[in-house]
Amino acid sequence: MNLDLKSLRYAVVLARHRHFGQAAAALAISQPTLSRNIAALERELGIRLFERSNRDVVATPAGEDALRMAEELLLRAEALSNRLELVRDGRGGRLRVVAGAYIDDIAVQPAAIDLINANPSMRLEILEREWTAALSSLMSDQVDFAVADVLALRDMPSLRVESLGVLQGVYFCRTGHPLLAKAEPTPDDLREYPFVMPGISLSRMSFIADIDSGMRIDERGGGVLPSIAVSSFRSASDIVAATDAISLGHPTQIADGLAAGRFALLDLPWMGKLPSVEMGVAWKRERTLLPAARAFIKLIRKHVRNAQAAESRAASRRGRRPPAGA
Repeated sequence: MNLDLKSLRYAVVLARHRHFGQAAAALAISQPTLSRNIAALERELGIRLFERSNRDVVATPAGEDALRMAEELLLRAEALSNRLELVRDGRGGRLRVVAGAYIDDIAVQPAAIDLINANPSMRLEILEREWTAALSSLMSDQVDFAVADVLALRDMPSLRVESLGVLQGVYFCRTGHPLLAKAEPTPDDLREYPFVMPGISLSRMSFIADIDSGMRIDERGGGVLPSIAVSSFRSASDIVAATDAISLGHPTQIADGLAAGRFALLDLPWMGKLPSVEMGVAWKRERTLLPAARAFIKLIRKHVRNAQAAESRAASRRGRRPPAGA
């Protein structure tokens, strides 16, 4: 069997659009060309991929399985092409990275700015995702490595993990929030208000379990969803500033909001210690990180250290020392 990646891509696009004309337009080819390629692919595979009608095109049961495998193959082929370009000249390929919603703000974006300034010809793709989506992107070969909370990743034999260090969070709300009128808000007090943040792993459920009445387990992704789940910290902070929702963030992420009087910290002494997370880098065990990836990780590590230093200064101003570990 001699499979043509181009024909496989045509079939995947057709399955997405369910219409020959629309798929042909998306591929910038003629409709007869698309039809011929799909027919040739079906002959090569020995199965009927699509059921045709006057209204739309639908994948057959056998076609659905074949298209799923085709999509995986195309992702792997694209990843291989990018890696070979990076190996060839260190610049031609596209370095692809997925970052958790918190570490993206704190260290990945600042590191990307440094990398681009040092290497203007660098092609870079950064995906900001909540925890379960970040893991999915890594496992499906959509990215070269992930930067995220690594506690749950250490038990995965298919991954290599390098620690970047521990970061501590703080709970916060808008200035003038009713909770600030209470000397020591209790868990019951906090449960009266929605919690907003990106989804987190099951191993971090304790961060919100006692204070978010709307928290639930995401049965599809396997993570934890707060009352209001968002894909980025910036969305969470905007919602906090305009509502009575409360959230969790790193001191560097809310420093400007605190200085401007938009945000206020929630002091919860009954918690014992503030939540902390070990951030790290993870990649597929069978892969070797290329020099461009290593250079980026080095810059990310630098910005994590900067965030830890800022965190210590903020903790000193609050009169509370950050915990030693996660």
